[in-house]
Amino acid sequence: MIRYVIEYGYKRRYNLLSAIALLLFAFCAAVSLSSCAVVSPYTIDINYEPADTTPALNKNVWKLVLTVAKFNDLRQVKDKMEIGKVIKSDGTQIPIFPKFRIPSDAVTHAFKDYLTKAGNRLSTDTPDWDLKNDTINKEWGNIVIGGNIHEFEIVCTKEFPIRKYTAKVKFVAGFANVRKPETIVKITVESTPTVEHVSFSEQKIEEVMNEAMSVAIRRVFESEEINRIFIDAAKQID
Repeated sequence: MIRYVIEYGYKRRYNLLSAIALLLFAFCAAVSLSSCAVVSPYTIDINYEPADTTPALNKNVWKLVLTVAKFNDLRQVKDKMEIGKVIKSDGTQIPIFPKFRIPSDAVTHAFKDYLTKAGNRLSTDTPDWDLKNDTINKEWGNIVIGGNIHEFEIVCTKEFPIRKYTAKVKFVAGFANVRKPETIVKITVESTPTVEHVSFSEQKIEEVMNEAMSVAIRRVFESEEINRIFIDAAKQID
């Protein structure tokens, strides 16, 4: 009888230890899997955001046919698909990628959108152009617009209770008279907005990035020199 009681107590203790060991193993496995889990990146849609008012188009400029060449992505980054990152409070960095258009296509499309909304006539072509005179094609209408992208990034720092969104856009826009052919001017513009907010969302990342790009594009066309280029080119048509 005594032997049975001892064996029974031993078996209970053994079963209890086995159960605890099994639980510990399951917990360690869960922690290991969670640490190795792939973190999904954030994705945003990049588009030109128009201002409340659009500058009036000179009545002579509507005669011009403008060609917007594809902007060249000259960013010094490892992955040109990546356009930023979200930094969590523990230091973890999660990349941000464009949802539909890579940066070169996004900037090109945004320039076209701005010019269309301003009432300009655009060519349907989107050629490659390195901003050099000897690569201008005389079939590109009256004026060709192209450029190089040097910065295109947004960083969101997630700290409690404030989230900080910082974007940086920098590119060179070149304008050439196709008929000469001659590159008339190159303009360097930057936009670096910073927004602090209590909430975090992909939509907020998208808003700040699009605002940075849109402001930079509008700064290009605020130049009096660009207006003169358009007017002078229009006079040559008469």
